[in-house]
Amino acid sequence: MEEEPCPIEVIFNWLGVGQLLYDGLTKRDFPMVQGVVLMAGVMIVMLNFVIDILYAYVDPRIRLSR
Repeated sequence: MEEEPCPIEVIFNWLGVGQLLYDGLTKRDFPMVQGVVLMAGVMIVMLNFVIDILYAYVDPRIRLSR
């Protein structure tokens, strides 16, 4: 696994984040692992929020409010 990039590095283009996660797991540095997982989760939530907002602009049938 050390030679191949982690899927997080490929998808989000965050160089070194996969290696950081791998090192945290192998050295049992759980706060580091929690930080990486939290960062990835926040990025996914923010991306989903932005996509939902953009849908309202792309498709006028969708409203942001009732």
